[in-house]
Amino acid sequence: MIQIDLENIRKRYGFQWIIRDLTTSMNNSAISGITGNNGSGKSTLIKILSGYLSPTSGKLTFNIRGKDIPVEKIYQYIALAAPYTDLINEYSLDEMFAFHTRFKPFRSRMSYMEFEEAIQLKVSPDKKLSNYSSGMKQKIQLALAILSDTPILLLDEPTSFLDAKAKLWFENLIRQHQHDRLIIIASNDSFDLQFCDNLLDMNTY
Repeated sequence: MIQIDLENIRKRYGFQWIIRDLTTSMNNSAISGITGNNGSGKSTLIKILSGYLSPTSGKLTFNIRGKDIPVEKIYQYIALAAPYTDLINEYSLDEMFAFHTRFKPFRSRMSYMEFEEAIQLKVSPDKKLSNYSSGMKQKIQLALAILSDTPILLLDEPTSFLDAKAKLWFENLIRQHQHDRLIIIASNDSFDLQFCDNLLDMNTY
């Protein structure tokens, strides 16, 4: 079992409360969705779950297959794709792949050729990521996260820059790699939320 427990989580920026008294549990028996109006705290909660942000108050507990993981070390067990994360634009695709594998191995120890096939992009080996379209960058970010061998996968607005064909690619990839991991998707897009077995509405917090 992979589980995250949140107890009375609160977060504020300055004098503005973004999250108030959030208590819930998430585990790998279901894909969890986080929804709510813009500014309701969806991305803030994803950042807290990733260990990037600390809550103002409250308790956050991670348990992975019977082992409690300190919050300061949870980044080792998480893969994240979000609009506020980015690729290294000076790298080519194979350089980005090599850099990523230094920190997060891929599921089934995927090779670069297999990764290139999985993302379904035919590109010049020397082309820098800065010259890729927003949709292509989004696919690469999603693939790096989904294909990472991590027990926790966090996705924030995963299909925001994808066209209809790329959305179907995302659907196939997430369904192929959803097993034996805790997946949390933050979005207001009905396409993204279709994968979720339960929804946490941030408007109520």
